[in-house]
Amino acid sequence: MTIYKEIEVQPVAGNLGAEIHGIDLREQLSDNIYKEVHQALLQYLVLFFRDQDLTPEQQKDFGRYFGELHVHPYIPALEGHPEIIALRSTENGPAEMAYQSNQWHTDLTYIDEPPMGSILWSQQSPPAGGDTMFLNLYRAFETLSPKMQEFVSDLTAVHDIVASMPDDFIEQSWAPNQLKRLQEITPPVEHPVVRTHPETGKKLLFVNANFTSHIKELSRPESTALLNHLYEHIAKPENVCRFNWQTNSVAFWDNRCTQHYAINDYDSLRVMHRVTMCGDKPY
Repeated sequence: MTIYKEIEVQPVAGNLGAEIHGIDLREQLSDNIYKEVHQALLQYLVLFFRDQDLTPEQQKDFGRYFGELHVHPYIPALEGHPEIIALRSTENGPAEMAYQSNQWHTDLTYIDEPPMGSILWSQQSPPAGGDTMFLNLYRAFETLSPKMQEFVSDLTAVHDIVASMPDDFIEQSWAPNQLKRLQEITPPVEHPVVRTHPETGKKLLFVNANFTSHIKELSRPESTALLNHLYEHIAKPENVCRFNWQTNSVAFWDNRCTQHYAINDYDSLRVMHRVTMCGDKPY
């Protein structure tokens, strides 16, 4: 059991997630506090902080402790801050593109080196609704039967941004040209179905419904059947924790071993800023 001396760590669920107290993210982190936050992230996979009134520069400074900051290829950035994604709903609830986050996914797996993690800060939260759920991909792998673990460990998944596009988008007359352009910017990539975390050395399932197109070694019907089984298995309630946002809350998740789901059950303005740290190629 890890003993934390500089920060207070309060688990929020049985298999992942912890609230961190006793730290002001506006200030420079001491070496000891950085090491404890880093260790807590590896242990709990997603960390939550309350009452953190961050400026864009302070949010970026916190992110830089954990890696080079990533610039998203598609989502608009906050003006003057290309490293920060500005996520803003309408006055009446979720924006048009919110469907992409309203299902279980791991961010940006359609690039060759998916992010290490993300830090999401709430500038304005709805009075009710808009929670985010997170799940533990280590546990998803560990709770497969030994035979299934052995089978999926030899498979390769293709990840493609086009897989995230809804049917009503694909059916438009202009869609083929747009899809071709997307694949020119971010061509499909291959990742192992079972990834090894580069810091913990633990194995985890690394497929998601947003961006995994198919499994390379299987026929399309076999691929679809297996992926659907894995998605259902991954999303079991015992793998999940849920975070209720408040203004000035922060969530920091390890994108290498989690999925998340932004729940679109609110009907008011929601404003959030996200910083993402670069990762490495899955193996």
